[in-house]
Amino acid sequence: MSSERYIRIYKKFYFDEMKAHTLLYAALSGSCSHCKEIDIKLDALECPSCKNKFKYIGFMHLKDHLPKMQKISHERPEITFIDYDDFKKIEGELRARDILG
Repeated sequence: MSSERYIRIYKKFYFDEMKAHTLLYAALSGSCSHCKEIDIKLDALECPSCKNKFKYIGFMHLKDHLPKMQKISHERPEITFIDYDDFKKIEGELRARDILG
């Protein structure tokens, strides 16, 4: 039995850099967090609109996508999976700060 598992790891990131290279994935398709292009397939290497390469993927419903994560990890080991909820929380905080000055 393999001991290979997924575990959350906390690491500091520059959010703007991460946001420019993140595919946010829902049930059937994804969106580019940089330019908001929608209907992006999970196997896309870059955004078809802004051409930013995807370095990060955040799944809206992580448990539904665990088998996909394993496949992606094998095919694209450079991809980092991020917590969707953390991403959206930070994005909202930064947006509110920009609006409120």
